[in-house]
Amino acid sequence: MLTGRRTRLRFDDYTSEDIKILNGIVQGDPFSMLLYVIYCSRLVTTADPASRKELTVAYVDDTTLIAIGKTFHE
Repeated sequence: MLTGRRTRLRFDDYTSEDIKILNGIVQGDPFSMLLYVIYCSRLVTTADPASRKELTVAYVDDTTLIAIGKTFHE
């Protein structure tokens, strides 16, 4: 687990103050893939492919949700 870690956000010429990281695991930890699958498993099943207007495509840590409609709200 992460203890005593900090990070900063950087956008163009802006850099934030230090932000404490209160939870998480170290990048590259073998446990991270299992936790990711558990966390995102419901995201992959969100779309309703039976409607033929929704589709979820997922590979490793990339997920795309595709929806087709005549208007944005549809």
